[in-house]
Amino acid sequence: MLGKGQAHDRVTYADIFGEREFRALFVSRALSTIGDYVARAALVITVFAETGSVALMGFTFALTTLPDLIGGPMLAGLADRFPRRAVMVVADLGRALLLLLMAIPGLPLSGLWALLFVIRLLDSPFNSAYMSTMAVVLPGKRLVKGAAVTQLVNHVAYTVGYGAGGVIVALTGLSVVLVSNAATFALSGLVILLGMQVRPATARAGSSSSWLGATLVAIRYITAHPRLRLIMLFPFPIATTLVCATLAPPYTAQVDHGPTAAGLLMAAGPAGIVVGLWILPLLIPDQRARHVVVLSITSCAPLMLFVAVPGVVVAAALIVISGIALYFWIPLAAEFTQAIPDDMRGQAVGLLTTAMRVTQGTAILIFGLTAQNAMSSTVIAASGAIGTVMVAVLSAAWIRASRPATISVASQTTPSDGDAGR
Repeated sequence: MLGKGQAHDRVTYADIFGEREFRALFVSRALSTIGDYVARAALVITVFAETGSVALMGFTFALTTLPDLIGGPMLAGLADRFPRRAVMVVADLGRALLLLLMAIPGLPLSGLWALLFVIRLLDSPFNSAYMSTMAVVLPGKRLVKGAAVTQLVNHVAYTVGYGAGGVIVALTGLSVVLVSNAATFALSGLVILLGMQVRPATARAGSSSSWLGATLVAIRYITAHPRLRLIMLFPFPIATTLVCATLAPPYTAQVDHGPTAAGLLMAAGPAGIVVGLWILPLLIPDQRARHVVVLSITSCAPLMLFVAVPGVVVAAALIVISGIALYFWIPLAAEFTQAIPDDMRGQAVGLLTTAMRVTQGTAILIFGLTAQNAMSSTVIAASGAIGTVMVAVLSAAWIRASRPATISVASQTTPSDGDAGR
């Protein structure tokens, strides 16, 4: 449980970057994420340039996300069964070696796909080990600040990486990009190796060694506690906000604008998220139930105004506001991570990540199919309405769950009676 002094002290960036191990985690993540997004964009662009097939390009892009659906439940538990520093280092070095194989000139497309699939599978144990370790390195409210700045880097890398991928591959070729990405993973692993303490595996002796058994144990723990169950449901309304990026091209065509305007709308969401991750931790150092209600509703409700078919500038502003409000998820995810006992934290974090990926992928598919037979503005407005209804229901449940007390920070092992301490 947080002490009184810690509960009311404002956490600054100086506080979290003063932690040597967090600096290592941050640098590692920044290196690998920027290189990874550049490589993803370069690979997708190269496949389309060489094959001229939109279907093959789409399949390649899907392989950058779909393996997370398998890796989350099946491989995330490795972060509990083995020392987490070792899991991160092995995952980084494994991805570096596989990227070097991908860089071999003349490799057939099927070979690229197979290697890409395995590379993406390795993301799950790394991410679970990363978040589980950060919860130990940055206890209490510090984890919220650390998660916010980490996500800030992720979204900047997303924007810069995807934007620069086409230019870089045109100047250097795909092989050079992949080798560079391999180097960033190797450096990431070296930073983790040199900058992190050695800690033993956290899984309890006698716990299930099978991925299915570990997954079921984590699911039972989550479903037994109301606040954890609610956090697992918030990804559903969050996924509805992706409609703007998905339907930006057809929407701009609807309002008689071209690709430049579409790019503006696609960038508006990530830009809003970056602003929110930077500003809101300063304005809301301690997120409470009322903040969850206001921000979660604000993340969806502005999209309903697309029913009026606003111009590009107003549309971009609405999307930015939605992106800023999505910050509410960072403290929730941090609470989830800390509330899970350390002996199953990696597995549970993997399940939460999978929930995010499944809901987002499903939402993108539904929005795209629906827009085939409806105006883009109508689909965006409908998604905003659906998301608003969902967050209203979840927020009401969150207020009820928040009345007795907040979830305490979980102990290092699972309590014998299964109580998370609400």
